[in-house]
Amino acid sequence: MKTFYFGEWPIRYRHAGKGPPVLLLHNGGTSHVIWREIWPYLADDYELFAFDLLGYGDSAKPESGYEIDRYIDFLIEFIEHHRLAPVSLVGNCMGSAMSLGLAARRPQMVRSLVLMNPLTEATFLAGMLGLTLRLRQRAPGFSRAIYRVLGRIRVPALFTPLVLRFQIGAHGKSRKVHRDPQVRSCFTVPGLMNSLLGVLDDLSNYGYLDRLEPGADFPPLCTVWGRQNKILSPKVGRKLNETLKPQRQEWLEGCGHLLMLEQPEEVAFIVREFLGEGEHHEKKMLSQNKEVLS
Repeated sequence: MKTFYFGEWPIRYRHAGKGPPVLLLHNGGTSHVIWREIWPYLADDYELFAFDLLGYGDSAKPESGYEIDRYIDFLIEFIEHHRLAPVSLVGNCMGSAMSLGLAARRPQMVRSLVLMNPLTEATFLAGMLGLTLRLRQRAPGFSRAIYRVLGRIRVPALFTPLVLRFQIGAHGKSRKVHRDPQVRSCFTVPGLMNSLLGVLDDLSNYGYLDRLEPGADFPPLCTVWGRQNKILSPKVGRKLNETLKPQRQEWLEGCGHLLMLEQPEEVAFIVREFLGEGEHHEKKMLSQNKEVLS
């Protein structure tokens, strides 16, 4: 694992492979380990960066600073520091929101996007945890008091299988993802609850992603949803796709919120194929620009 300092905060990440750069961005609550199953399918052809995002895994866990704009600032700083642009972004949930937000702010930095279960205000509100956000919106003072208490709690290891079972579908249960020690350990890290609540506290700022209409300069986009996702609503995900107009969309039966662990071979195939399409799109655009200039 390597370390990048985003301001004073150390961000840990795994780095390997050669080729066009690909950033792998996990969902809230986990870490870079969720990408381990699809990593071997990509490492021979791409330079891979899989992060423990701020607040998760072995990275820094400050008391605050979990706004989506700050996460996007981190991506920009990392990409510019390592001179990686244009990059492809593969994200899940919060990682998808960060990817989409970066492409909206700096489309020239992004080669292509694979968004798994994208987190927006609407997709979360319609999920089974949406009540927590409604409570935050209707009684902010009361919810902040609850947050202060919950933020100090460390999830007991005994409960982590239950936490994971809620997040996965039939495929994940058959693969016993909820019993995987590496994935379970993500949820027992000190400070995790404070990080999750920090993201939840900022979810109203994810609302612009529900209204985002990509322009002509927007990078190629693929969405992948687990049909049995309980945390985010696949039904609202279809409405989101009507606005985003992805070049490709996939709906995986029997998968939930951690589809890269539940059906890794299928997910790896989708990612590889779409990243290849992104490279083709980039070459086509460069060729067209050269023709215009000549």
